[in-house]
Amino acid sequence: MAQTNLNHLPHIKNVTSGINKYDPVHASLFEVYFTLPEAIQAEFKETEAILTEQVTKVDGLEVLQKAPDVGEQKFYGVTVSFANPIMDTTAADISITFNLNLRDVTDNFVLKVFKAWLKLNYDMSDGTRTIKVNYISDNMRIAQANRNGVVWRAFVFHHLILKQVEGLGELDYESNDAQTITVHFRSDYWDEDMG
Repeated sequence: MAQTNLNHLPHIKNVTSGINKYDPVHASLFEVYFTLPEAIQAEFKETEAILTEQVTKVDGLEVLQKAPDVGEQKFYGVTVSFANPIMDTTAADISITFNLNLRDVTDNFVLKVFKAWLKLNYDMSDGTRTIKVNYISDNMRIAQANRNGVVWRAFVFHHLILKQVEGLGELDYESNDAQTITVHFRSDYWDEDMG
Protein backbone atom coordinates (compact mmCIF):
# COMPACT_ATOMS: atom_id res chain seq x y z
CA MET A 1 0.00 0.00 0.00
CA ALA A 2 1.24 3.50 -0.85
CA GLN A 3 2.23 5.81 2.00
CA THR A 4 -0.42 8.46 2.57
CA ASN A 5 1.40 10.78 5.02
CA LEU A 6 4.35 13.09 4.46
CA ASN A 7 7.64 12.05 6.08
CA HIS A 8 8.73 15.61 6.82
CA LEU A 9 6.21 17.88 8.46
CA PRO A 10 7.15 21.58 8.26
CA HIS A 11 8.96 21.90 11.59
CA ILE A 12 12.64 22.42 12.44
CA LYS A 13 12.64 19.21 14.50
CA ASN A 14 11.89 17.22 11.34
CA VAL A 15 14.84 18.57 9.33
CA THR A 16 18.17 16.83 9.88
CA SER A 17 20.20 19.89 8.90
CA GLY A 18 18.24 22.02 11.40
CA ILE A 19 18.48 19.62 14.32
CA ASN A 20 22.18 18.90 13.70
CA LYS A 21 23.04 22.59 13.18
CA TYR A 22 24.47 22.19 9.69
CA ASP A 23 25.84 25.44 8.29
CA PRO A 24 24.87 26.38 4.73
CA VAL A 25 27.41 26.92 1.97
CA HIS A 26 27.67 30.60 1.00
CA ALA A 27 28.78 31.67 -2.49
CA SER A 28 30.21 34.89 -0.99
CA LEU A 29 32.86 33.17 1.17
CA PHE A 30 35.82 32.72 -1.18
CA GLU A 31 39.26 34.02 -2.00
CA VAL A 32 41.32 33.99 -5.18
CA TYR A 33 45.11 33.75 -5.10
CA PHE A 34 47.14 34.65 -8.17
CA THR A 35 50.53 33.81 -9.56
CA LEU A 36 51.57 36.16 -12.33
CA PRO A 37 53.66 35.08 -15.34
CA GLU A 38 57.38 35.12 -14.52
CA ALA A 39 58.02 37.84 -17.10
CA ILE A 40 56.07 40.41 -15.01
CA GLN A 41 56.46 39.03 -11.47
CA ALA A 42 59.32 41.32 -10.47
CA GLU A 43 57.56 44.46 -11.69
CA PHE A 44 54.25 43.63 -9.97
CA LYS A 45 55.37 41.70 -6.87
CA GLU A 46 53.62 44.10 -4.47
CA THR A 47 50.44 44.21 -6.57
CA GLU A 48 50.27 40.42 -6.97
CA ALA A 49 49.87 40.08 -3.19
CA ILE A 50 46.85 42.43 -3.04
CA LEU A 51 44.96 41.35 -6.18
CA THR A 52 42.94 39.00 -3.96
CA GLU A 53 41.47 42.01 -2.14
CA GLN A 54 40.08 43.46 -5.37
CA VAL A 55 38.12 40.36 -6.51
CA THR A 56 34.32 40.67 -6.26
CA LYS A 57 33.04 37.79 -8.39
CA VAL A 58 34.11 34.51 -10.02
CA ASP A 59 32.18 32.94 -12.88
CA GLY A 60 32.70 29.79 -14.95
CA LEU A 61 33.15 27.17 -12.24
CA GLU A 62 30.25 25.10 -13.61
CA VAL A 63 32.67 23.58 -16.15
CA LEU A 64 34.20 21.62 -13.27
CA GLN A 65 31.05 19.48 -13.03
CA LYS A 66 30.81 19.02 -16.80
CA ALA A 67 30.18 15.74 -18.62
CA PRO A 68 30.11 14.88 -22.33
CA ASP A 69 27.00 16.07 -24.14
CA VAL A 70 24.21 13.62 -24.86
CA GLY A 71 23.82 12.30 -28.40
CA GLU A 72 20.90 10.46 -29.87
CA GLN A 73 19.92 7.99 -32.55
CA LYS A 74 16.51 7.57 -34.16
CA PHE A 75 14.87 4.31 -35.15
CA TYR A 76 11.24 4.12 -36.28
CA GLY A 77 10.52 7.42 -34.54
CA VAL A 78 12.01 6.27 -31.24
CA THR A 79 14.84 8.29 -29.71
CA VAL A 80 17.72 6.40 -28.12
CA SER A 81 20.04 8.60 -26.05
CA PHE A 82 23.70 8.00 -25.21
CA ALA A 83 26.65 9.88 -23.74
CA ASN A 84 28.91 11.24 -26.47
CA PRO A 85 32.42 9.79 -26.30
CA ILE A 86 34.12 13.17 -26.82
CA MET A 87 33.85 16.38 -24.77
CA ASP A 88 33.37 19.63 -26.71
CA THR A 89 36.19 21.10 -24.58
CA THR A 90 38.17 20.00 -21.56
CA ALA A 91 39.44 23.51 -20.76
CA ALA A 92 38.02 25.83 -18.10
CA ASP A 93 37.10 29.41 -19.01
CA ILE A 94 37.00 31.43 -15.79
CA SER A 95 35.92 35.07 -15.51
CA ILE A 96 36.86 37.20 -12.51
CA THR A 97 35.52 40.67 -11.73
CA PHE A 98 37.82 43.15 -9.97
CA ASN A 99 37.26 46.52 -8.31
CA LEU A 100 39.38 49.28 -9.78
CA ASN A 101 41.05 51.59 -7.26
CA LEU A 102 43.68 54.30 -7.63
CA ARG A 103 46.72 53.82 -5.39
CA ASP A 104 48.84 56.90 -4.70
CA VAL A 105 46.39 59.23 -6.47
CA THR A 106 46.76 57.93 -10.07
CA ASP A 107 48.11 54.35 -9.95
CA ASN A 108 45.41 52.05 -11.36
CA PHE A 109 47.42 49.06 -10.16
CA VAL A 110 44.90 46.31 -11.03
CA LEU A 111 44.52 47.50 -14.61
CA LYS A 112 48.30 47.90 -15.00
CA VAL A 113 48.91 44.27 -14.05
CA PHE A 114 46.47 42.91 -16.60
CA LYS A 115 47.60 45.29 -19.35
CA ALA A 116 51.17 44.09 -18.84
CA TRP A 117 50.00 40.47 -18.93
CA LEU A 118 48.01 41.09 -22.14
CA LYS A 119 51.13 42.52 -23.76
CA LEU A 120 52.86 39.20 -23.19
CA ASN A 121 50.18 37.55 -25.35
CA TYR A 122 50.22 40.25 -28.03
CA ASP A 123 51.43 43.84 -27.72
CA MET A 124 48.94 45.97 -29.68
CA SER A 125 51.42 48.89 -29.90
CA ASP A 126 54.07 47.06 -31.93
CA GLY A 127 52.87 43.48 -32.61
CA THR A 128 55.36 41.81 -30.27
CA ARG A 129 54.39 38.31 -29.16
CA THR A 130 55.97 35.89 -26.73
CA ILE A 131 55.82 32.11 -26.42
CA LYS A 132 53.60 30.13 -24.05
CA VAL A 133 56.24 29.74 -21.35
CA ASN A 134 56.30 33.56 -21.06
CA TYR A 135 52.57 34.44 -21.21
CA ILE A 136 51.07 31.79 -18.93
CA SER A 137 50.77 31.94 -15.18
CA ASP A 138 51.70 28.78 -13.30
CA ASN A 139 48.46 28.73 -11.32
CA MET A 140 45.51 30.45 -9.72
CA ARG A 141 43.81 29.12 -6.59
CA ILE A 142 40.15 29.68 -5.75
CA ALA A 143 39.19 28.60 -2.23
CA GLN A 144 35.71 28.43 -0.70
CA ALA A 145 35.35 28.52 3.07
CA ASN A 146 32.79 28.24 5.82
CA ARG A 147 31.79 31.20 8.01
CA ASN A 148 34.83 30.59 10.24
CA GLY A 149 37.17 30.85 7.25
CA VAL A 150 38.01 27.13 7.14
CA VAL A 151 38.47 26.07 3.50
CA TRP A 152 36.17 23.24 2.50
CA ARG A 153 36.90 23.28 -1.24
CA ALA A 154 39.73 24.65 -3.37
CA PHE A 155 40.54 24.62 -7.06
CA VAL A 156 44.01 25.15 -8.46
CA PHE A 157 43.94 26.11 -12.13
CA HIS A 158 47.24 25.44 -13.93
CA HIS A 159 48.81 27.11 -16.98
CA LEU A 160 46.50 30.09 -16.88
CA ILE A 161 46.15 32.16 -20.06
CA LEU A 162 44.76 35.69 -19.93
CA LYS A 163 42.19 35.93 -22.76
CA GLN A 164 40.55 39.33 -22.40
CA VAL A 165 39.89 42.33 -20.15
CA GLU A 166 36.39 43.84 -20.31
CA GLY A 167 34.57 46.71 -18.62
CA LEU A 168 36.43 49.75 -19.85
CA GLY A 169 34.40 50.32 -22.99
CA GLU A 170 31.94 52.85 -21.63
CA LEU A 171 31.98 56.06 -19.58
CA ASP A 172 28.71 57.48 -18.26
CA TYR A 173 27.99 60.89 -16.68
CA GLU A 174 24.80 59.42 -15.15
CA SER A 175 26.48 56.55 -13.28
CA ASN A 176 27.41 56.56 -9.59
CA ASP A 177 28.87 53.04 -9.76
CA ALA A 178 32.52 52.42 -9.00
CA GLN A 179 34.21 50.98 -12.06
CA THR A 180 35.12 47.30 -12.31
CA ILE A 181 36.79 45.11 -14.89
CA THR A 182 36.12 41.50 -15.78
CA VAL A 183 39.15 39.44 -16.70
CA HIS A 184 38.71 36.22 -18.69
CA PHE A 185 41.16 33.35 -18.19
CA ARG A 186 41.56 29.87 -19.65
CA SER A 187 43.14 26.88 -17.95
CA ASP A 188 43.78 23.55 -19.64
CA TYR A 189 43.66 21.57 -16.41
CA TRP A 190 43.01 21.92 -12.70
CA ASP A 191 43.02 20.12 -9.38
CA GLU A 192 40.14 20.12 -6.92
CA ASP A 193 40.50 19.52 -3.19
CA MET A 194 37.26 18.87 -1.26
CA GLY A 195 39.03 19.01 2.11
